[in-house]
Amino acid sequence: MPKLSVIDLAMFLLETPERPFNVGPLVLLRPPKGARRFADRLHERMLAHEPGPPFNYRLQLSLSRLPSVEPMTGADLSKHVHRLTLTGDGSMDDLMAKVCELHERPLSRDGLLWQFYVIDGLSDGRVALYSKVHHGIIDGRGFVEAVTHWFSNDPKDRQVRALWQGVPRASHARERVGADPTAAPRVARAGLPGLLQESGGMLRSGTALCRMLAAQGRRSVGLGGKAMDFPFVRVPQVLSGVASARRNYAFATLPLSELKALGKAEGATVNDMLLTVLDGGLDRYLAGQPQRPSRPLVVDMPVALPGASGGNQIAVLQLAMGQPGTGARERLAAIREETARVKAAVKGNSSETVMLYTTLVHALPTLLERVGIKRPLLVSNLVFSNPFGFEGRQYLMGAEVELALPMSVVAAGQMLNVTVVTLGDLLQVGFLGIPGAVDRIDELPRCTREAFDALKLELDAPAPTSTRKAKPGPPRAPRAATARVARKHAAA
Repeated sequence: MPKLSVIDLAMFLLETPERPFNVGPLVLLRPPKGARRFADRLHERMLAHEPGPPFNYRLQLSLSRLPSVEPMTGADLSKHVHRLTLTGDGSMDDLMAKVCELHERPLSRDGLLWQFYVIDGLSDGRVALYSKVHHGIIDGRGFVEAVTHWFSNDPKDRQVRALWQGVPRASHARERVGADPTAAPRVARAGLPGLLQESGGMLRSGTALCRMLAAQGRRSVGLGGKAMDFPFVRVPQVLSGVASARRNYAFATLPLSELKALGKAEGATVNDMLLTVLDGGLDRYLAGQPQRPSRPLVVDMPVALPGASGGNQIAVLQLAMGQPGTGARERLAAIREETARVKAAVKGNSSETVMLYTTLVHALPTLLERVGIKRPLLVSNLVFSNPFGFEGRQYLMGAEVELALPMSVVAAGQMLNVTVVTLGDLLQVGFLGIPGAVDRIDELPRCTREAFDALKLELDAPAPTSTRKAKPGPPRAPRAATARVARKHAAA
């Protein structure tokens, strides 16, 4: 039986109707010319495939051991794979409204922990595929790997695969013992011995956690060090509001090759460059707010943990971005300094310690919401994730994948999720918010593109200590796609 990590357990135990832990892709396909009943045929052919790990897991609860997941056989796929046709004029807004409505509903714990939808009725003839999976059984990197096995890079490939067929991930390979196919997975012992075993590991992680928090405390009083900031204390009170199950969504695309070239010239990673663009875009977005923040925004960022076990091999850690009103170079320098602190925290502590830290920090706002406090502690102003992507063009049953947009989680302690997934040379930036806290979500794509243009101009210009001549003329603005949706009943 696969073992759940501390992060996996937290995602099951901390889920509420207002904070469902649903993640998944929204894929837009352009059917081949002359294809008839494409959505129906794709739906029928995918139904022929049985689910594999982790899509064949169901939640197992027991009084004698910690919650776990176990493989489920003989599941009725008709209860998980659905056909929908859009009503209305078939616009992108109609599609996004429907997907937000589906994304808001928590998944049932009684069977397989996912749902899948084939959606037609778009006015331009495209077909949409939307899936939601419980985050407790898969992380962002695992999802990208599953989607990669689902798609093909050959437009002539008519073989139909299903997202839920599963992937041969290393985490699943570690569940097997030796080469004996009949060997049982290695898991914690049941009953009291198993609980004692888990308790001993938690005690060691708790001691290490105290040392980690002490280092953060020393930094907070000005004693320096490479520790991260102490949680909760320096988060600006913006992008905040009352918890709600409602969601709104917008997206933009940016050119990956241009961002890579800019980062290479500065010796910065794509992730650092994305954070800089996002920070500049949010600075523009918040400039129209009555109370513009005076301190840097704080972002929640998933970080991969080598050697970790479970469906989520990550920690989610906080870092401050650039000072409001500053230029792109200064923002980039501040972000690189903070990401170095996060890397040092991951390197200097065990995976179990960093996972425990993540769980406790994010559990407190959830508990406050559950006892009725409508505006609990802010863990961060937003969560940012960049879980890799897909190289080159992708196809499914001969249809080209035009977009593969990320739909993720807005957890307690924040009201905005920004997730980036690569498709060829496109950086697809998805903004998922809660109405009331992020009402003008359709402005975020525009502000982000403006920040990208400003970044290119500033990094092309000579640095303050440089004598290099600036390149003449402004760069051409990148092509970008945007979409906006807000539930009609949340228009106010």
